[in-house]
Amino acid sequence: MCHFVTAVLSDKAPHAELDAIARKYGREIQPLANPSIQRQIRRDQQYFRTTVGHCDCGTVLGSDHERARLAPNWAAEEQRLLKKGWSKTKVDRSLAQKRDSSASPDQASIAELASWRSLIAEILDSGAREFGLLLHSYRGSLDEDIQLKGTEQIAAGDATSEMLRQMREDVLYVFRAGA
Repeated sequence: MCHFVTAVLSDKAPHAELDAIARKYGREIQPLANPSIQRQIRRDQQYFRTTVGHCDCGTVLGSDHERARLAPNWAAEEQRLLKKGWSKTKVDRSLAQKRDSSASPDQASIAELASWRSLIAEILDSGAREFGLLLHSYRGSLDEDIQLKGTEQIAAGDATSEMLRQMREDVLYVFRAGA
């Protein structure tokens, strides 16, 4: 299974210009054929691949959900350390340090979030009225059947790091210029 971030744009958008913009951010805007997605988006929209490399596994988009799923059981960790003979003060200090380090995003995540925010802003500033992003974990080929769980309209200014980290899989996020 691999994550891929794909895009939806108006068929009237200047795709070649948008591809050039995306490449500045290590992405691309290349047509992607997926009949299941085409059936679920408007007729005046097209579907695109944004991934230049092999896949987007480890993307910061939607990462809050993965982080929550993998979050340590702090109460169990506390009990484990106490059973090892650690003092309550030492346990509290250790767990506080671990919580702080796990809560703060690393430099690579910060840079990736900044890149996505800049890409979205530049595409919308270039004349595209909307730019949709979809995160999906593929089990096979990029034309596999995908059932969208919904669409969310996002004003360009609301494309914050927090919002991007909270994206859900199989939801089409449509960022709108001037909204």
